[in-house]
Amino acid sequence: MFKTVERGQTINVAGYELICFPREDGSVDVVAKDLIFSYEQFGKKNNNLAESLVLKKLQEEFLPKIAEAVGEKNILEFETDLRTLDGLRPYQNLVSKVSLPTLDFYRDNVDVFDEHKVNSWWWLATPDTAQPHYDPIWVRCVSPRGGIFNGNCHLNNGVRPFLRFSSFIFVSDEG
Repeated sequence: MFKTVERGQTINVAGYELICFPREDGSVDVVAKDLIFSYEQFGKKNNNLAESLVLKKLQEEFLPKIAEAVGEKNILEFETDLRTLDGLRPYQNLVSKVSLPTLDFYRDNVDVFDEHKVNSWWWLATPDTAQPHYDPIWVRCVSPRGGIFNGNCHLNNGVRPFLRFSSFIFVSDEG
């Protein structure tokens, strides 16, 4: 469906512009270039992405549109590290076909995200902390200028979904 992509290149899938991050195994991580929606709260109970309202909306409304465009089998399941910023592991890692970028992924690719800034705050998958340190209501967020801050999971922020595409939808332009 797509020619081989380079890091930071964008592709259009189902009306969404996605930033590409090729992986060594040939698969490609993608993150929405723009916010696909803002949501009034991250989650009802805590900062666990696996239990969040954001993930539910991504799985029910966003993922089916992408699957229809590229084929369900071409969207790979992957594991999202839900370790808190301060190193606690109160939640099991999330295994899903859609997620949010983690703080580590953002940090490793900040140069690409700086080229594709959005004019609003957006959530990351990384919880700030949890019990016994503090109440689990804070989630790491990216500011419009690109800085990392904590955001209350009961406040409105933007969503830039993260997915992993199979190498089978990317074709070489050589020859």
